Amino acid sequence: MASGRDQFLHYLLQGVSIADPQAVVTADPGLARALSAAYLLADTRNGYDILAFVRDTLPLLLRQLQRSTRRERVTYQGQIRGRVDWPATTKMRLQNEVNPALYVCRPPLRQENTPQNQLLKYVLVTLENLIRDLPVELQMAELWTAVSDPSSIPFTQRLTHMTFHLRQALSHVRLHGIDVPDVISTHHLSKAQSSKNEMYGVVVGLYGQYEQLARRHNWEALWPVMSQTLLLPDPTIPWGDTCIRLAVVGFLRTRQP
Repeated sequence: MASGRDQFLHYLLQGVSIADPQAVVTADPGLARALSAAYLLADTRNGYDILAFVRDTLPLLLRQLQRSTRRERVTYQGQIRGRVDWPATTKMRLQNEVNPALYVCRPPLRQENTPQNQLLKYVLVTLENLIRDLPVELQMAELWTAVSDPSSIPFTQRLTHMTFHLRQALSHVRLHGIDVPDVISTHHLSKAQSSKNEMYGVVVGLYGQYEQLARRHNWEALWPVMSQTLLLPDPTIPWGDTCIRLAVVGFLRTRQP
């Protein structure tokens, strides 16, 4: 029985023709969702490698989450924190039998529920869901990439490592108070893109790739991934042969002038 790689090499040498790969991808919604999500998770290109992001960049980002600072009036007895609001202090002292030890202050209160951190948490939760919902048959595919040694590694191994780092990050105490928005707006993206912390820019890039692949199932965004990374499932499973044919087309497309 031919393996995914054997079938890929066979089609590569003998030739395979798919006139409209986008039509093949979108004709079957199940295939479109699974294949697009799988290649998003398998991508090993610099800047789009989700495993490299959650393993190397994410721990650094969690230690440097951008915060907003706001000030609220807080009453203290015998101590001062932040700026003293003297009009409010005078009023409070008069209401408390002229207590000279009362101070109404406006200390800086820092919070991490910012648009850029909401974007980060949205991406992390979404990636975890994509891994969970990926069909087992595609999880078992052979991942053939130009950047690993050896060049072929089990896709399941990559997904397992990715899941470990995602769950570890989502359990981080600094993410607990951050909301997951229903949708990502231009406000989320612009705040992250303009952040002084360049790691938020990587998050914006990953979200953009998610939009193109996992939501829009855009073939034009899919074939650049195939220039460096291929997923070769068992050709006998549902979608297996189709996935391999599309891999051949994508691989050849990237080598055209």
